[in-house]
Amino acid sequence: MVVLHVQSTQFDSMKAQHCNLTERLTVNLQLNGVAVQSSRFGNSKASDAIDGDKGSHDHSGSCTHTEKENNPWWRVNLKTLYTVRAVSITNRRDCCPERLDGAEIRIGNSLENNNNTRCAFISHIPAGETRFFQCDEMEGRYVVVVIPGRGKILTLCEVDIYGTIVANLALKGVAVQSSLFESCIASRAIDGDRQTFHPHCTHTQIETNPWWRVDLRDVYRVRSVSITNREDYGPERLDGAEIRIGNSLENNGIMNPRCAVISHIPGGETGYYQCDEMEGRYVVVVIPGTAKILTLCEVDVYGSRSVNLALKGVAVQSSLYESYIASRAIDGNRQTFQPHFSHTQEETNPWWRVDLRHVYRVRSVSITNRGDCCAERLDGAEIRIGNSLENNGVMNPRCAVIHIPAGETQNFQCNEMEGRYVVVVIPGSEKILTLCEVDVYGSRPGGA
Repeated sequence: MVVLHVQSTQFDSMKAQHCNLTERLTVNLQLNGVAVQSSRFGNSKASDAIDGDKGSHDHSGSCTHTEKENNPWWRVNLKTLYTVRAVSITNRRDCCPERLDGAEIRIGNSLENNNNTRCAFISHIPAGETRFFQCDEMEGRYVVVVIPGRGKILTLCEVDIYGTIVANLALKGVAVQSSLFESCIASRAIDGDRQTFHPHCTHTQIETNPWWRVDLRDVYRVRSVSITNREDYGPERLDGAEIRIGNSLENNGIMNPRCAVISHIPGGETGYYQCDEMEGRYVVVVIPGTAKILTLCEVDVYGSRSVNLALKGVAVQSSLYESYIASRAIDGNRQTFQPHFSHTQEETNPWWRVDLRHVYRVRSVSITNRGDCCAERLDGAEIRIGNSLENNGVMNPRCAVIHIPAGETQNFQCNEMEGRYVVVVIPGSEKILTLCEVDVYGSRPGGA
């Protein structure tokens, strides 16, 4: 067993070599990054801290060095989003190691006033030594070292950053837009190409409320969205655009809940927007107003897949038509034609119910309607959620009333209604209930 001596968030680098942290955790991220700093003293450069040279003599040209100033800082742009597990810093050997005392490591996506979340406080690194700081998978594109205070000098001989790239959900999505200008198709914003000039960006016609949308192909909890603006012409066109996230395609998805308003992204730069785990399958960018043009060079979407609670449930229904059993609506198969759906007899108040096996706070329910026939049969169906089986559960509180076009999937917000049972019922006589797929998203009360 290897025992590490840990002081605060720092630990000895020699001993750490024997643990997973220093076994090149995944990749040394900063070697491909771009470094800048608040000022420059002599011939030292910000890139000296990410050149792979762990020499710790400033005069040999292996360390960064700022002027004496207030709140000096150094920053590396990792060029994409990472979850950072650890940062190591090598201090200067030949002079003044105490200058680094009190420095902070900050990680995030903001370029505003070094106000990203703090990973660690550097109490002290002895001359010429390296210390590691655990960052608990903090997410960000920028890693900053800053010394708060007046009359400070920041010197760094090497900064190593360890972590893993965050999957960009948009890369596997399908993009569409409201109109097309020349050959600037919607998919240009999700091709991974970060060039910021024509023809590497999307482009709509001049129109009212132009929009762009990516279908992530599944429901995700979106943490953040980044957007890269055009550099060669008209970056101000994107001012006032809105990012909207949800499961509805009503009005092309522009009515979904809003994550952010893009006040301004300078030409050629990337803006980051926190979406606080908003849930949705569709990410939409729309510019409200008349005579607008929407151009996007790249849209990145970061988040995690929402768990479909229905997949582990048990389904029953009021009656059975031929072999169209209730479980066909929770088998994960989204095909919308025979025989891939549930189907009741023609009857009064037909119902379908899934037992989630535990009580959940249900955020949303999505339902896929039949595509080959009779989509109107589902009109007026109700989604009910609760813990009662009285009258087969159809008396539980109502989440929503349904209308879904043929072959489409609609999502219904249930605002964390609590229940074990999710019921779909069509009130009335001579009704038939057919469901191709029912997805249920939520969480256990208390986070259990």
